[in-house]
Amino acid sequence: MDQTLVAILVLLASALALGAAAERMRQTAVVGYLLAGTIVGPNVLGWVGGAADGTERVHAIAELGASTLLFSIGTEFSLVRLRTFGIRVFVAGLLQVVVTIAAAMAVARSFGTALPTAFALGAIVSLSSTAVVARLLVERRSVDAAHGRLSMGVLLTQDIAVVPLVVALGAVGGTGGGEALGSVARTAAWAVGLVVAFAALVRWVFPWFLAGRGMSRNRELVAVFAAVCAIGSALGAHAVGVSPALGAFLAGAMLGSSPFAPQVRAEVAPLRTLLVTLFFAAVGLAGDPAWAWQNAWTVAVAITAIIAGKTLVAAGVGRLAGATAATAVAAALCIAQIGEFSFVRAESARAAGLLEPQLHKLLVTATIGSLLVTPALVGLAARIARRWHPRGPDGGNGERKRGSVLIVGFGPCGMRAFEELRERRGAECVVVDSNPALVALARQMGAHAELGDAGRTETLEHAGISDARLVLVTMADVGTAEHVASLTRHLAPGATVIARSRYHAVAPDLARAGAHRVIDEERLVGERLALEAEAELRGSPRA
Repeated sequence: MDQTLVAILVLLASALALGAAAERMRQTAVVGYLLAGTIVGPNVLGWVGGAADGTERVHAIAELGASTLLFSIGTEFSLVRLRTFGIRVFVAGLLQVVVTIAAAMAVARSFGTALPTAFALGAIVSLSSTAVVARLLVERRSVDAAHGRLSMGVLLTQDIAVVPLVVALGAVGGTGGGEALGSVARTAAWAVGLVVAFAALVRWVFPWFLAGRGMSRNRELVAVFAAVCAIGSALGAHAVGVSPALGAFLAGAMLGSSPFAPQVRAEVAPLRTLLVTLFFAAVGLAGDPAWAWQNAWTVAVAITAIIAGKTLVAAGVGRLAGATAATAVAAALCIAQIGEFSFVRAESARAAGLLEPQLHKLLVTATIGSLLVTPALVGLAARIARRWHPRGPDGGNGERKRGSVLIVGFGPCGMRAFEELRERRGAECVVVDSNPALVALARQMGAHAELGDAGRTETLEHAGISDARLVLVTMADVGTAEHVASLTRHLAPGATVIARSRYHAVAPDLARAGAHRVIDEERLVGERLALEAEAELRGSPRA
């Protein structure tokens, strides 16, 4: 059997076990994934990490996890929402990189470090983890909060800065930096061409393709389409020398402007979950607990200094960008770690003679340590943001507008329910359906409608199920209705679920699945027939 598959299986199995253990201890599963990689890695059990087990291919596959995560988040943002960030957020990101490099160089030089090495340290420390922070912000529903937007803006700017930093490191290390500098223009041209090509696909090709009859009838085709978009955008960006995560995010943002974004996001979710888990476990492979224990004091000081220094710098530039003190500090805490891709840059710097083996080991250990404490820092950031800006600095809380009723399915039953609720109650309704034609009709009728499979957690979350007071499950298919009712009770335990039962025999099944009330069609039709018969027997005129 291919050793790469064995390594992937070992990583995923260990991540499953330790991720579940972390959740039981009320920690994010990311901590468990990182520890899992360290434990099965070459420096502890040695089950994964040897040259013969295809670890390089594991890392290559795992890196797609970060890209699919950023692609999915990009579909949430869309280009319109990205413009709301404002230029000051991206200026803050640029300042954060520059000032962090300068501060790290100053500290390193004070210890007698050579200038090239000091610059390499600054470049490695300056970048944070887009994948880890984005995952945690999504988990805590803080992406739309003021500190979440500032964090994401800075992280995206850091990803843009990767190319010039690689060129600069090459020049400092004497590894063809001048030649690399000459290729920057070509890389930029290819990147612009890639963006234009994807924009054309989103504008003209994808809508025609997704609206086709075959795509609307076969959900598997949509899933394949979503995977092709997520992985293809990442590989395309990598091919032209741009950060794959950044390329995937921009592709997702362009696709996020289309009406098919919720459906694509829902379909790519299983692939994203698998690859992201593998990604975090693969990051943990570099850990060496024995070395960290032997140098515990040095490691602790390094991690503390890095987190404290990056927090101070990021908070300062956040304030310069116009953010409130609470927002600046919260965002700074979110990006205070060293990014996981610093492993690659650290290895390149070591190969170029810029980092001694012990300093390289310290950087790798400090990176993993900073990633391990990131979930706690993001949680602290959320508490700071809630305490000082419970409704956000601009008067908004960053949450989706509350919809009192969520209607799942917009066939004749769901359509009639919507009309009655709107006309008699004036209720704010959100419609979810997997049929593009019905979603378009719902929007024409004035409903806020989401295109996607209601059997997917991501679709219901994007439709705002956590804020719904009432959920109407109107589809005729019994199995689907039961699944949606059960999922709804899990995602929105405070909402009342009313489900349609086409047949009397399955009504109890819907109730057991989670529906608070079940509308039994056969019973209702029987009662109506009896009323009509009674009216006929009494000689009453037909209505």
